[in-house]
Amino acid sequence: MEKLYSMKVASEMLGVDIRTVQRWDKEGKIHCVRTVGGKRRVPESEIKRILGLHEERKIVGYARVSSNTQRDDLERQIEAINHKEVVENTRRLLQDS
Repeated sequence: MEKLYSMKVASEMLGVDIRTVQRWDKEGKIHCVRTVGGKRRVPESEIKRILGLHEERKIVGYARVSSNTQRDDLERQIEAINHKEVVENTRRLLQDS
């Protein structure tokens, strides 16, 4: 579940007054979630979006062989992992998820 921040904490993180965050909510510039009691909470993703922070995912390739005599197989695996098309397809899959 995504972390939610109170209006006070969110305004401090964004460096603006609480009334500014309230106004942004009314204007639709920021998406706030309402609690059962009617209080506004700002999702962490909204704070990151406004601050321009993007989570960067790293793609990690893994290659291994069982013995030293399979070194040629390891080299082929490494070459396949480093192949640009494989990296781009993996990146595209991660973006779609």
